[in-house]
Amino acid sequence: MSFFDKFKAGVSEAGNKAKSVVEINRLKLQNNGKQNEIDKLYQAMGKLLFETTLQNVPLERSEYAGHMERVLILQAEIDTNLQQIAELGDAKQCRNCGTTVDSDVRFCPNCGATFGPAAQFQE
Repeated sequence: MSFFDKFKAGVSEAGNKAKSVVEINRLKLQNNGKQNEIDKLYQAMGKLLFETTLQNVPLERSEYAGHMERVLILQAEIDTNLQQIAELGDAKQCRNCGTTVDSDVRFCPNCGATFGPAAQFQE
């Protein structure tokens, strides 16, 4: 394989990795927007509870059911995006807690579990 073939293959690989990074960042941005919407829905449900409690009126399920359904839909969409991110990137999932981390991480930042055997040093 000539120098130029190797160079061309390297450039092609770098382009593919760049596309993956852009797609991963797009999905992460979507997840942030979805999480913000979930937070607003939680706030709206909390406000409903607060106001009905002040008025000493029971909170009917129908008053917050729409919010709950939307939260569940958004959470499912976030999970789908996280799965796509894991497939696109070099990621692995912790067997103990399910946290997704980069493939070069040796310990889970959430629970501290070790990923695979420790590196062996040759002398």
